[in-house]
Amino acid sequence: MFLTLSLILFQSMNPILASAIIPGWGELILQKKNEARTFFIIEGSLWFSYYTFNWFGHKLESSSKIYAFEHAGANPLRNDQEYFDNLEDYNSSDDYNLIVERDASLYYPNDPVRQQEYIQKYGYFGDDQWEWDTLTNWNIYWRRRKIARENLRRASFMTGFMLINRIVSVLNVAVFKQESGLGLEVEPGKIGLSYRF
Repeated sequence: MFLTLSLILFQSMNPILASAIIPGWGELILQKKNEARTFFIIEGSLWFSYYTFNWFGHKLESSSKIYAFEHAGANPLRNDQEYFDNLEDYNSSDDYNLIVERDASLYYPNDPVRQQEYIQKYGYFGDDQWEWDTLTNWNIYWRRRKIARENLRRASFMTGFMLINRIVSVLNVAVFKQESGLGLEVEPGKIGLSYRF
């Protein structure tokens, strides 16, 4: 019953809509098996890349937080990105707090009460203080965070490539139908446009 229902749905589906949902599905409906296989492989590769980059990015991000806790005494309970960005930019919380004190004196000249409020609000004190044990470990932390950001950025690029894959598949089905002379030529190691008179 389910198989029969799914076959009816598969055959009655609009090829353009099918290609927008899953690239290659519209080609499969139109019996263009080589082209469908190409789009399926591309789509599968993009999803695999997306999940791989995303997984590695988050894994490196969480391991860099543990590394900061072990080598700089960072607060493991903090989850805000700004805190870990500052760990990347400053050797110690004292260095960061000097910048906050300077900003406070610039924003509130001749008002020591407001300056202290600003420092308490934006500075890192108590459990939030840190100091890197060596410059090498600080550099390792920076590299881990950089690689994590690059992986997460690449994962976001994969979503763009998935959209492009859908657009190309929809155009392939809409423009290069079996009746027209235009077509997408798919052969091992070669993809190109063709026109038959």
